[in-house]
Amino acid sequence: MRKFESLLKGKLAENGLTLAKLSEMSGVIPQNLSKKLKRGTTSYDEARHIADLPGYDIECIKRK
Repeated sequence: MRKFESLLKGKLAENGLTLAKLSEMSGVIPQNLSKKLKRGTTSYDEARHIADLPGYDIECIKRK
């Protein structure tokens, strides 16, 4: 399973954004955001907010 951090960084790169720019958009210190992502301690609400900033939604899809 891909970590949220890897998925997020990929989507940021697709949109020409960096983690530093995302931190600026969210009002979070870049080091704090990076540490939270690396530790895997992002709550669902935080992940949803982070994904929303560059225009993404998080959805649950039933596996086949």
